[in-house]
Amino acid sequence: MSATKPFLNPNKSLPPPLILYRQILRTHRHLPAAHRALGDAYVKAEFKRHKDVDNPVHVVGFIGQWQVYLEELKKQMREQKKDKIGVIIPKLGKKLDLDSLEKFSEQQIGQF
Repeated sequence: MSATKPFLNPNKSLPPPLILYRQILRTHRHLPAAHRALGDAYVKAEFKRHKDVDNPVHVVGFIGQWQVYLEELKKQMREQKKDKIGVIIPKLGKKLDLDSLEKFSEQQIGQF
């Protein structure tokens, strides 16, 4: 990924927060149970924490990054493979590049 590539397509409109929230939780239904429980809890906590934010820049950034997450998760779900007996082998997540990692705060790094 190049350093100038935006995380979010500026030509694409953002969905309303509640619709995005529901889409994420619906997509999580296809995750393994442990991933789903962790993901659902995190999404619910983050959306609850940000529900009273009224700064438009923060709202657009928040919704935009969750939209990127949803699109990436859907892409990874489409790319999953099945083993010889038909069991889905989950290949979820992606490695962080060094540039992104350097931008994290100490609190964000502590969440790993």
